[in-house]
Amino acid sequence: MAEEELQTYRRCIGQQLEELELLSSIYCAPGELHMLDAGVVADFNEFLEEDKTKPATSLLSHLEYVVKLTLPGKQCVEVRVELPHLYPLLEQARVSVYTALLGKSKEQCLKNDLEKYQSERRAEDAEPYIFQLLSWLQEHLEDLFKRPASEFEVQLVASPDPQQPPVSQLERIWIYSHHIKSTAKRQELIRQARQLELTGFSRPGKPGIICVEGEAANVQQFWRTIKALRWQKISVVRNEPRQRKRGFEDFSEQLFNAEEGVMNMGQFIRFLEAHGFGYMKSELFGLA
Repeated sequence: MAEEELQTYRRCIGQQLEELELLSSIYCAPGELHMLDAGVVADFNEFLEEDKTKPATSLLSHLEYVVKLTLPGKQCVEVRVELPHLYPLLEQARVSVYTALLGKSKEQCLKNDLEKYQSERRAEDAEPYIFQLLSWLQEHLEDLFKRPASEFEVQLVASPDPQQPPVSQLERIWIYSHHIKSTAKRQELIRQARQLELTGFSRPGKPGIICVEGEAANVQQFWRTIKALRWQKISVVRNEPRQRKRGFEDFSEQLFNAEEGVMNMGQFIRFLEAHGFGYMKSELFGLA
């Protein structure tokens, strides 16, 4: 693994632990902050304290915890936080809110507002933001509880105008690059994909593999944007138009136990097969 990439991991893991320590001092009442796997903290500390050449592939688990927010009337809402290894520099936190107190229309509103909040935070800087997000959630939930459900139902009933053209079909493209090593490029890939609401993955190292899927216009915009960056070699190896559904839930960076930037082929092929794309091993590498 390249030294620059390893340092990026070390910086992210260090920031995650510092943020967790801060949150533990704020949400310190019994049951207010619950680690889903406390052993991950020890693993992270070991990664930071041991030989600085230890590969990031030794990190087997993510930091996950649940924070219980108390609202007026002693009502509680659970917020589950999962931090990818490259949060906050290159990846977004995965945040879910669990409560039976909101109706369907308010839940949808909360989900949309949460996604918008995270996108805006990500565009502003690459600093940890979970405490700010929790504070925003506390205020936003209190506001949602006060507002009548009919206000949100009207928004949902405002269905698309039948005169509007149908929603564009989904498209998926597979991109092969000689290598992807630059932290700036890696960050730009993630930023562009999320800004265009695309799902898929990028695999840094040598070779570099990128898969994006979403609205056809957005997929083509992504390709035009990243193709304009400086590459030794980059090309679309397969285009899959008119897709009915997506194969990935979000866009993330995948490493597949890279060693010195070289892909672990077996892990990558298992990843493709698990998502129903086993046929791509032939397209990408000429394997039967």
